[in-house]
Amino acid sequence: MGLVLPYIVVQKSGRCDYRRYFPAPLVPFVPGCQKLVKRSLGRVDDPTFDQHHRAATKEYERLLSLAVKARDKAYDPLDPPTIAWLAETFVAEQLEADDGSRWDPGERELYLGIVGDLEARGIPHRASWRPEDPLRWASKARETASWSLDFHRSLRAAGDLEGICSSHKDDAELLLEAHGYVVNPSDIIGMQSLCRALNDACIRVAEAKLKRLDGDDVPTALPPARPAERASDLPRAKAQVPLLATFDAYASSQGVTPGVRDEWRRYVARLVDWLGHDDASKLTASDLRTWRDELLAETTHKGTLRDPVTVRDKYITSVRAALNWAVEEQLLDHNVARDVTVRIPKKAKVRDRSFTTEEARAILAATLQKSSDRLSITHARARRWIPWLCAYSGARVNEFSQLRAEDVFEEDGIWAARITPEAGSVKTKEARVVPLHSHLIDQGFLKVVKGVGSGPLFYDPLAQRVEKEGTRHFKKVGERLAQWVRKDVGVDDPDIMPNHAWRHTFKSMSYDAGIEERVADAIQGHAPKTTGRTYGSVSLSAKAAAVEKIPRFCTNQVVRDCSSS
Repeated sequence: MGLVLPYIVVQKSGRCDYRRYFPAPLVPFVPGCQKLVKRSLGRVDDPTFDQHHRAATKEYERLLSLAVKARDKAYDPLDPPTIAWLAETFVAEQLEADDGSRWDPGERELYLGIVGDLEARGIPHRASWRPEDPLRWASKARETASWSLDFHRSLRAAGDLEGICSSHKDDAELLLEAHGYVVNPSDIIGMQSLCRALNDACIRVAEAKLKRLDGDDVPTALPPARPAERASDLPRAKAQVPLLATFDAYASSQGVTPGVRDEWRRYVARLVDWLGHDDASKLTASDLRTWRDELLAETTHKGTLRDPVTVRDKYITSVRAALNWAVEEQLLDHNVARDVTVRIPKKAKVRDRSFTTEEARAILAATLQKSSDRLSITHARARRWIPWLCAYSGARVNEFSQLRAEDVFEEDGIWAARITPEAGSVKTKEARVVPLHSHLIDQGFLKVVKGVGSGPLFYDPLAQRVEKEGTRHFKKVGERLAQWVRKDVGVDDPDIMPNHAWRHTFKSMSYDAGIEERVADAIQGHAPKTTGRTYGSVSLSAKAAAVEKIPRFCTNQVVRDCSSS
């Protein structure tokens, strides 16, 4: 199994890009306000691919560190030792570059290539040095160094501070950024001092280059030792981290499904209303525990106390997930929700979570009854077929309520349904293929699919009243089916979930039928329980053979042992 590298986008050509976005709250503090680091990596099999990926990651982390320092106002002082170090570093870098270009034949070849191109085009050209001169590079370098020496000396001689800052401000900012310094934007005197130091450094560089051009041995000094890190004298302000914006950024980067995103955002918004502010940096574990206790003591619209499972899995979990993302992105130092727990009293188990034989028979028998004329065609179709589809596959109701006609297909003589995120929401975000039990085919399900032709089988997308990504019509189908089971069919035991119980029922039946657990998990879309089970995949033929081991449901006698359709 190959190593999976993050933040890679594969182009149609097969070439890859590194794309990693900065957290939105940090973008204003990133140098240049850039939103992401984007680098070309080449192809995966290129020998330099990993090297480019590491370099891009290092660049992202460097810029992220600068942004965090700027946001937190953790400014580095532009004191005399720091300015002296930066100036010496500038001199060393400039002389190292000069030494490299002096012995680099590529520069000379580039010049000859440009000259040849100009001559071929008939374009006149002129240089102050002789192109045929083997010392042409030296002539050009001498001209440049002489100009630089005269220019920077004149600025120093005239005391032209404005001209010095205008000439060196960009170089100063690039030098600071390259070496990880973040300075206070209001430190005008410090920046002026740095620009003066760089002007003097340019004079030293020009003098050294001219001596080299005269044949003197002027070695490039080793980079100076960096001054010891020390805390800024300025107070370090704690930056605000908007809680709702942080959740939005988390949901976007994590790819949270629209339905879950909107639901969880309501819980986070409720916390913001309760706190009276929208700053995650001010949130404490004590705040969350008090909020938790109030939620548990609150009476819901049903007239009962809020379920502790709801408080844990929805309210606290949504906040914890957002804060955890903020810690990973260095927006917060720690997650105050990490140790906030909700105790769940153990409930007395009064029954299994599967349907009883009588309950399953009642639901399936009700699907065969003629629907009311007031029901839409799609909802009548949902009542007729979704319970049967779930009974023979253990799939989630909303996985089938979003099924499209084109998702039903035949492969190697096996009819199957493709449950895919392309059609809507899939909890695992992974497509899977579920074989259709022969009893479904004998009842005429394929004829229904053929009659629809294309598009959703069980809802009309044009009937969706709210144009919103998280408002999915197929979820309403599941909700109406649950209401129908409880109110009309009469399966109203509060300890059974009218939709989800099909999953437990199928699992129980798979044990009775001797179906291998790994195969049953593949049919139902359950995550593998061990790492070893992630290797390989269960074939469609193996899943189809397993599904056929499930006895046909009957509605006129004991449900599980009917052999006729």
